[in-house]
Amino acid sequence: MNRLNLTTIVLVLLTIASCKKSVTNDKGSPVAGSETVNAVEECQPTMYNLAVDSVSGASYIFKVAGSPGAGPISVSPYNVSGNNQLKDLSGNPILRASGLAYDPATGIFYGTTGISGSPIPNAIFKFTDPNLVSITPAVNSCGIALDLSDVERDHTTGAYFAINRGTVAPNNRIVKLGLPGMVTVNCLPNPLPVGLNARGLTFNCNGMLYVMHTSGINGTIVFVNKVTGLNGPAYAYPGPITTFASVPTPEVGLHFDCSCIGRFITGSFNPITATRYTDGLPAGLGGPIYNTVVGAIKPTVDFARPY
Repeated sequence: MNRLNLTTIVLVLLTIASCKKSVTNDKGSPVAGSETVNAVEECQPTMYNLAVDSVSGASYIFKVAGSPGAGPISVSPYNVSGNNQLKDLSGNPILRASGLAYDPATGIFYGTTGISGSPIPNAIFKFTDPNLVSITPAVNSCGIALDLSDVERDHTTGAYFAINRGTVAPNNRIVKLGLPGMVTVNCLPNPLPVGLNARGLTFNCNGMLYVMHTSGINGTIVFVNKVTGLNGPAYAYPGPITTFASVPTPEVGLHFDCSCIGRFITGSFNPITATRYTDGLPAGLGGPIYNTVVGAIKPTVDFARPY
């Protein structure tokens, strides 16, 4: 009997060891360009997701859990008093919202509308209930042509940053918002190169600022100094970020998960084909790691930090 019990225990221990080895290998083994769905990891990334209907322009907030390399993936509405559609205090829909950030200490969301946003373009909005959104025109303090998007809170300092898109100098740049107390747009000292198509902004675990430069189905992670505004090293993302090749500078949401997997997470905005959801890490930043799933999330404009 004792011998049988010992044999059983050994077999159980070997099985556990094998499972642990499988999950460990899955975290770091994918090579550049691979498309894999890894074994379920113990910790799941969570984030808020700003989605926009490509036909009506209606803006929505969802909660997303899991990622292609750390499934299972779930998408659920963020509900308080009604549905998850963003509406102002008069019940008017917020159309074509372009950025979303979240302060976990207060539970308050802040966001932006870009040049085509409605009812107020280039505005700053604020809410805890998506059906009761206060919206205020941004105060331009640095004389550039505004086209705001991809607002993000630096979790190491509490400061809010956003992308100001521009096709001519000096409009293409990272800006610092006066939030939470003011709706000012303050320019960092230096603009980005006009050819740098910043379509996503995030901070890593150490508060380093990165943007995603998009070109067709491909993306490049670019470091930006959050004091000077100057761009630094660039790292090719190790797999496609969208399923639609005909858009030269596609929209994406960019997030860096610090709580679980320590990777970049992207979500695409595809009005024609299914969205692409990825997690990855470029060579030079600890990768290459790349995982992707198509059609798992809504058309994504921006991610906010975890809930």
